[in-house]
Amino acid sequence: MGWISWTKAAWFAGGIAAAGAATLASKSPSVHKAAVNVVAKGLAVNDCIQNATQTIMDDADDLRAEAKRKAKIDAAVAERLAAIENDIREEVEASVDAATVAEPAQA
Repeated sequence: MGWISWTKAAWFAGGIAAAGAATLASKSPSVHKAAVNVVAKGLAVNDCIQNATQTIMDDADDLRAEAKRKAKIDAAVAERLAAIENDIREEVEASVDAATVAEPAQA
């Protein structure tokens, strides 16, 4: 058997044996009932996980929207402050220049 290793052959044989055992066990009513219960519990767990995941995604979307809103507000405030600062700076410079021009005339 050069083209297949003994390990692979053993896994293959084990898989066939497990499939046969599962087939025989599934014919038993108690095993069938237990399998149905396991699958039902698995579906319930899946629903819980999906709900939790959706909640996390919704919360993340809300945080992103709030952060985007805050960034817009901060940018608008910074722009307004810059405009007001420029107006004040021009006013103060004009006042200082006028005072400087008036000082030599008083001397």
